[in-house]
Amino acid sequence: MKRSKILFLTIAIFLIIILSAILSIYIHNQIINETDKEIEILVIIDFGSLKESEKHEEHYVSVTEGTSALEAFNLVAELSVLNYPFGAYIKGVNGYLEELPNFWAFYYYEQNLEEWIYSSVGVSHFYLHEGDRIKLQYTG
Repeated sequence: MKRSKILFLTIAIFLIIILSAILSIYIHNQIINETDKEIEILVIIDFGSLKESEKHEEHYVSVTEGTSALEAFNLVAELSVLNYPFGAYIKGVNGYLEELPNFWAFYYYEQNLEEWIYSSVGVSHFYLHEGDRIKLQYTG
């Protein structure tokens, strides 16, 4: 009698483990499928005083929802980046390096306010959604 109970419990535990693994894989695939959504965003580079002409570039790009702003900027420009434990710092864009006290500032467009907002979140931790507009602007 004891052997049959042990065998029953062993089989039950084994089935629970298998069902848990299957459920985990299913949930993981659902999350991946939700985040594979392609979105279109506007990426702007404003060179300010660094360039005599063509100071402003606009690029419409398609990315996966949840892509960071840093990744999106990398699609349209060559960035000089310093990586820190707290995130990335952009020192230059397309060979135009910052000259202190000026720097490359990261902005996003706030639809509700209809204005550009200096981001309080770093460029590597700002995650994109459909219709977002982001901008790197040289402050000088």
